[in-house]
Parts: sequence; C-alpha cells; structure tokens
Amino acid sequence: MALIHAALIASALLGLYHQVQAEYIPPGPLYRCPKEKLLLHPCSCDVESDQGLWISCNNTNIASMSLALNNLATFELPIETLTIKSCHIARLFGSLLYKLKLRVLRIEETPLEIIDEFSFLGVNNTLNELHIVNSSLLELPLAAFKILGNITVLNIDGHNISDLPKEAFFESEMSGKLLKLHIVNGHLNTPPIEALQPLRKLKTLDLHGNRIKELKRNQFKGLRDVEILDLSFNMIPKIDSSHLADLTKMSWLNVSHNSLKELTRGAFARNTVLRVLNMSFNQIKKLDSNSFRGMRFLRRLFLSDNLIGDVGRGTFGSLQRIGTIDLARNLIKKVDYQMFFQLNFIELLDLSENQITEVQKLAFKDLYLSTINMAKNQISTIESGAFENCANVTKLDLSENQLRDIPKRAFDETTYATELQLAHNFFTSMEQIPLHNMTGLKILNVSHNQIETVPKKTFPKLYELHTIDLSYNNLSDIFNSVFTTLFSLRTLDLSHNSLEAIKPSTFGPLPTLLRLDMSFNRLETIAKSALTRYNHIPTNWHREEICRALTKR
Repeated sequence: MALIHAALIASALLGLYHQVQAEYIPPGPLYRCPKEKLLLHPCSCDVESDQGLWISCNNTNIASMSLALNNLATFELPIETLTIKSCHIARLFGSLLYKLKLRVLRIEETPLEIIDEFSFLGVNNTLNELHIVNSSLLELPLAAFKILGNITVLNIDGHNISDLPKEAFFESEMSGKLLKLHIVNGHLNTPPIEALQPLRKLKTLDLHGNRIKELKRNQFKGLRDVEILDLSFNMIPKIDSSHLADLTKMSWLNVSHNSLKELTRGAFARNTVLRVLNMSFNQIKKLDSNSFRGMRFLRRLFLSDNLIGDVGRGTFGSLQRIGTIDLARNLIKKVDYQMFFQLNFIELLDLSENQITEVQKLAFKDLYLSTINMAKNQISTIESGAFENCANVTKLDLSENQLRDIPKRAFDETTYATELQLAHNFFTSMEQIPLHNMTGLKILNVSHNQIETVPKKTFPKLYELHTIDLSYNNLSDIFNSVFTTLFSLRTLDLSHNSLEAIKPSTFGPLPTLLRLDMSFNRLETIAKSALTRYNHIPTNWHREEICRALTKR
C-alpha cells in the first residue's frame, strides 16, 4: 500500500514538472543576422534588432548585390534598413528588391540616373521610407514611384532634376500616404501648381537648395495639412499672401538665403498658427508695424544678416508670444523709443554686430528673464530710462562698443541683470557703471577697458555677485575693503593691470573667495597681513612680481 502511494506521488510530481518546464531563450534581439556571412557577400548585416536587420551593400554592382539579397530573402527575415552606398549603378532595374520585406531603403553616393518602372515591385507594400542621397537622377521616376502605396517619407537629396511634371503625383498610390517630401540640393525650378496638389496629407515640404526663382499665385494650393515648409537657399525675390494662402496649418517656415527685398504687408496674414519664421540672409531693408500683424502665435523670428536699417515703432507689438528676435548683423543705427515694448515672453533679443550708436529712453520696457545681446556695435550713448521694468535680465551684453559712461538712471529700480558684460569699452572708473539697482547681479565682466580706480561704494548690496573680471585695465587704485560687502564672491580677476601695492586693507575679509588672480601687474610691495586670511585660495601671481614684492618688503 505504501508502495502504491509513493508511486502516485511520483507520478503527480512528474506531471507537475512537465507543466512548469520552460525552454531557455537566450537574450538579444528578435531577429539575428545569418551565421553564413559569405551568403550575403558583398553585402553585410550590420545591426540586429527587434524590428529587423540593418543591411548595407557598399562599392559593388547590381549583379553581385542581387545574388546576395536573393540569398538573404530565403531566410524570410524582415529588413529594417537597406543601405546601398557608393555602388556602380546608373540604372536600377530588375527584381533586385522583389523578395525582401523592407521598410527603409537608402541609396547613397551612387551615380543613379534612371529607376525603371518595376524596380520597387515586391517591396511596394512594406516600404515606408525612401532616401536617395547624392545621385545623378535626371527626372523624377514617376512610373517607379506610382506603386509605392505605403511610403510616408520620400527624400531626394542631391540630384539633377530640373522640372516636376504637372502629373508628378496624379494617380500615384503614394499621394494618400506621403507625409514628408524632400527634394533638395539640386537644380529644381519652380514646380507647377498642379504637381503637388494630390499630396493632400503632406505635412513636411522641403525644397531647399534648388533654383526656384519665383512663387506663383496659389503655389501650394490644396496642401492644407502642411506644417513645415523649407524654401531656403533658393533665389526667391518676393513672398506675399497669395503664395502661402492655402497653408493654414503651417507652423514652421524657412525662407533664409534667398533674394527677398521686402516683407510685404500681410504676407503671413493667413498663416495664423505660424510659430517659427526664418528670413535671415536676405536683402530686407525695412520693418514696420504691419510686417507681423496677425502673427500672434509666432515664437521664433530670425532676421539676421539682412540690410535692415529702419525698424518702425511698434513693429513687434503684435507678437504677443514671441520668444526669440534675431536681428544680428544688420544696419540698425539706434534702438528707438519703445522698439521693444511689453514683449512679456521674450527669451533672446539679438542686436549684435549692427551699427547702433545710441539706445533711447524706454527702448526696452517690461521684459523679463531675457537675454539682450548688443555686442559689437558702436554704442556711445545710453539715455536715462532706456531700460524700464526689465526684471531679471538673464544676460545683458554690451561688450565691444564705445561706452565711456552709463547714466545712473539708465536702469530703473526694478531693472537688473544676472550677467552684465561690458568688456572692450572705454570706461575709466567703476563709478561710470551704475550698479546700485543690480541686486540680482551674479557675473560682472568689465575687462579690456581703461579702468583706473575702484572707488568707495562701487558694489552696493550686490549679495549674489560671485564673479568679477577686471582684467586688462589700467587699475592702480582699489579703495580699502571695497569687496567686503560681496558675501558670495568666488572669483576675482585683477590680472594685467597696473597695481603696485597690496595694502593690509585692500581686500579685507572675503570668506567665500575661491580664486584670486593678480598676475601681470606691477607689484612692488605686499603687506604682511594682506593675504593671511586667504591661505585656502589658489592665488595666481606672476612669479617675477611676487619675488620682487617680497624682496622689497
């Protein structure tokens, strides 16, 4: 009886073992490269993944490649990306791709001129992306593209195509699926209005780097879903509302590096959701209050490298949400009254490398947490009240100008900068720089000036100031303990000046100081107690100066 009972228990345990038995699956991607690498020669399997294999065929011909891809097809493995690079193929034909399960095809650096009608037969239902980069295509292979009913991205980058026929995408299966069309860096002229009309679901249209010399009325008719349009690096002389009226969902437009001579009134009146506009590197000369009317959602505006010399009052008043205004490298001569007024969301305002000589009263008003760059101009005058209610300016850059004095009331009581750059000007004393309202100042750079003195009360209540750069000046006199009110001072650079003596009270107690640089001065004497409190600081001196000073002491 006991024997039977033991046998039943053993049988139950054996059954339970078979139920819980599991097969070991080695870690790694779902699809692996074939072990017989010679079968793929001259191609290679580069990447294994859960989506499919990444195959590349480099520097070969169509016959050898066809044999390798036919061998690969026998494994019935999905191919995520097939890259054909630097191959000797001028004409793509035959059943090269017929048996493959291919999602992305890239043909790069190959002198491809013609693609036959049935070249994509077999992959037409799986191919999502087609990239033809640096080819010699003479015309768009309409017959070959016609059956690509599952493609969402078509990228032809570097080509010899000069014209798009009117029927380019008519009766093409891709017209209902294509989301991104790039025909760039070639010889393409202005496409006919009818050529792109069938692409109703297109969201990105990129035609940059071609030879488009004009836009026609209703140029983009029917492309109501386009959100991104790139027409940069062409020869377009004019853009107005009749060209872009149908692009009601466009949020990103790049027309930089063209021949635009003016910003016509109401040019973007229909493009009410436009957020990014790049018109840099053109020949625009003037902006006025009508230039951006109705563009209330615009966030980024790039107008650098134009010929803008006249910016009318209230030009940017309608841009309620603007975050970036780039006017660098233009011909602006002054920052006028209320030129930048109540731009509550501005983050970057770039006026560098213009010809600005003066900043007028109330030029900047009601700005918050913004970077203002006016470096590399000719500014010699900043009027009182030029900055009003500009709280917590992230960075104010006035370097490389001709400033000799800034009025005490140039910045009102609510205006201060976190970083103030005044290098490469003509200041002779720190008294000429109003810091009394700069309560949030953290970094001050006044290097490469002609400053001779740091007088009493230069740094009033600047409790957050941690870096001061006074290098490359003519500094010879520092008022006693002028730095002691700076409770956060970490770095003090006094190098390349004309200091001759360090007195006991020159610095005073600076418990937070971590770096003091006084190299390349004319030090003759150093008081014994001048630096006794700074043994923890890696002080930088010029060796000859310190030896000379210690000898004389």
